[in-house]
Amino acid sequence: MGERSLERVRNELAVSIADALQRSGTVGQTAGREVWRDLLSGELGVPVEPLTGDRLRPWLLSVVKTCTGVGDGLACLVRSLEYVEQESATVAELWPLVDEWEAVDFFNLADLRALRPHLQAVGSADLPAMARRASRSRVQELPSWCRTAWQVFLRLAGENTPPGELPPSMAFLSLCAEWLVEEGRADAAERLRRFNRDQAEALEAQTLLADWQQSEFLQPEPSLVPAYLLIQFEPDRVEADRYYVSHWRQSDSDGWHPVRGETVHRRREELPAVVEGLLEETEERWADLRQPVILEFVLPWELLNEPVEWWWKESSSPSPTPLALDYPVVVRSLERLQRAAWHRPWHTKWRELNERPADSHPHWSRPVSDGAYFFHLERELKEDRHAVCLVLSEPPGDDSGTGRREVLAGLRAGVPAMIWHRNDCSDPSFQDAIGEILQDRGLGSLEDRVRKWRKEALALGPGSWDQHIGRHLAILLDDPDRKPTPPGPV
Repeated sequence: MGERSLERVRNELAVSIADALQRSGTVGQTAGREVWRDLLSGELGVPVEPLTGDRLRPWLLSVVKTCTGVGDGLACLVRSLEYVEQESATVAELWPLVDEWEAVDFFNLADLRALRPHLQAVGSADLPAMARRASRSRVQELPSWCRTAWQVFLRLAGENTPPGELPPSMAFLSLCAEWLVEEGRADAAERLRRFNRDQAEALEAQTLLADWQQSEFLQPEPSLVPAYLLIQFEPDRVEADRYYVSHWRQSDSDGWHPVRGETVHRRREELPAVVEGLLEETEERWADLRQPVILEFVLPWELLNEPVEWWWKESSSPSPTPLALDYPVVVRSLERLQRAAWHRPWHTKWRELNERPADSHPHWSRPVSDGAYFFHLERELKEDRHAVCLVLSEPPGDDSGTGRREVLAGLRAGVPAMIWHRNDCSDPSFQDAIGEILQDRGLGSLEDRVRKWRKEALALGPGSWDQHIGRHLAILLDDPDRKPTPPGPV
């Protein structure tokens, strides 16, 4: 597979990248091109000269060449364009080209294009499961641009390989060869196997390849690390009652590597339907996921008291399902995520909760008529390092309300957990429930205890659950180590 020289392989890839960029609406317009160029210069750490004159294509080839001379430079090129265009057709076309550039490096500067027609024949429906198997479940979800076996192969070539394991891309080729044999395409399968044998010899991985081919890969035990779907509502600062809805999926049991989805712009009354659609899409992606799934809503002030855990799935059916039936649901504070000045005490309180759970305790807010009460509440929360949960005296409402000011004191003090009754925090049943939820064993299993009460309400059915306290419990639980990835400097 060496008919094309390395220089020709590189040149053709560079030309393909420049061709894709030339089709971009951003790059084709002066203002958009300058925004992209400025972002790219920042990502690369070296200046990218502006276009002078009207010869766009030679300039783009020069930009691509500049990026290839910087480590991770091509990824910087696409990421900078993604900041402007998000998941555009051009961005989706560019990422596989970047993966191919890196794959050529990984495979000892081999010409990979001869594999492409054989991999294009592999059925797309099996690709996510094959990628998980080839990576020993380290790759839980494929990027949106990985639609063919060729693109998955290129992507896996960039994955790290632990010592003593066959590289995931080679394991994936082996699985593709098996698939092709079952489809009666033995010649194509042999082409993939021959490539694997050649590369195994070059990498001194012949034994690893033989072991993979001769043994049935055992499915790992289900991970105890949950998967997360984070859904964030950010108010539009120009149009009232409209929100930017972003989401991230996280299913990597070895670390926090959330995959960002598309951001949409919707009216307030459309938010439940957006969430319903996201959940259906996520469940389809995670059809064979073996981990528990937790749902987290990142909410702004005005939505903090919204009963999101009682929004519906399958709302068009005669028997819709509340989210609380299928998932543990917590809310988080958008203001805290966006206010870096509040993060140091937040991390400090979270460490206390994790490292000394037996010493952690709640703080009950009991306002008095003293106008300085909220100052003293913040002071007490900051001075008591073990106070990691705040029980509100009122639900958070308007700007001047008691509940809102209590939440503000808690956020400034770094309190990671807050609990309240969505309607009436003076309800005796709420007081009794919170007493039981917070009674002992620290606060490490706080969400589990709240969910137990929600399950009791669910057991009563739609006609009676409003009378149960579990229907009205709200919990804010903010882990500072689980931040969504930044959306980029748009």
